[in-house]
Amino acid sequence: MEVVHGLKNVPQSFKGGAIAIGFFDGVHWGHRAIFDRLLDVSRNAGISGIAFTFDRHPAELLAPEAAPPYITTLPQRIELIREAGVERILIAEFEPDLALLTPHEFLRKIVSQLLSAKYVVVGSNFRFGRNREGDIRYLSSVATEFGFELSVVPSVIIDGAPVSSTRIRLIISRGDVELASKLLGRWFVLRGTVVPGDRIGRTIGFPTANIQTEPRQLIPAHGVYTVQTRIDGSVYNGLCYIGRRPTFRDTRETVEVHVMGYSGDLYGHVLDVAFLRRLRGEMVFKSADELAEQIRKDMQRAMSELK
Repeated sequence: MEVVHGLKNVPQSFKGGAIAIGFFDGVHWGHRAIFDRLLDVSRNAGISGIAFTFDRHPAELLAPEAAPPYITTLPQRIELIREAGVERILIAEFEPDLALLTPHEFLRKIVSQLLSAKYVVVGSNFRFGRNREGDIRYLSSVATEFGFELSVVPSVIIDGAPVSSTRIRLIISRGDVELASKLLGRWFVLRGTVVPGDRIGRTIGFPTANIQTEPRQLIPAHGVYTVQTRIDGSVYNGLCYIGRRPTFRDTRETVEVHVMGYSGDLYGHVLDVAFLRRLRGEMVFKSADELAEQIRKDMQRAMSELK
């Protein structure tokens, strides 16, 4: 597998191939349809298949206040693209110079001159170039001029609507991780580092790992979820609580995971927490004992569902 960071570092093996262009946040069913087409095109033509993506969402530079949270971190995105079968990934740094390129300049300077692309594969809603001025109609009209064949992949429809990163973000933000998994084709996975906490869970008999996520990661709605976590090659069931701790008058938002059957030290570990189902929303309890009793009920319900 070859992963290249930066347009100044493009090797010869990335030139003269087929490229799929997109941000690909979440690497959902729609994105995988694009990668399937990319692989078909590249194999049939006997050329390389390359996923062309960006280090950050364009809105993070152009409209930070409106930039969406990320379903997947960049390392997760790379891993999922590889799992989809694509062996070459080009990650462009989305900087002002790139953002200011008109659609014509983007195609001339990058797609044609830098990459010498023979095929371009995109989704049906693809937009590109300064102010998102370029679209499928424009791509079709200039493909011959720039020496590539265009392959447009229709949207994947699930439950009567197109699968999109925007739709999935909204669903996860509402806590419906089961529907999100249907659109992603896998469980939604939150990645983070275990950091020291206040050890409140330990005092009531349910020690938790406090997860520190990346600043722009998408966090599901507040509540309790059944989850699975892989540690040292083994998969453990667990509960994840997201929210504040109103019972203890703590207004800080936390992500805490109780890993069933694991008692080792997790500080500093990077965990992938797969969300299976939302059990309940955030609740306020009169005492720590009442909270502990509710957690016992949550665990019983989780264990019965995970059998």
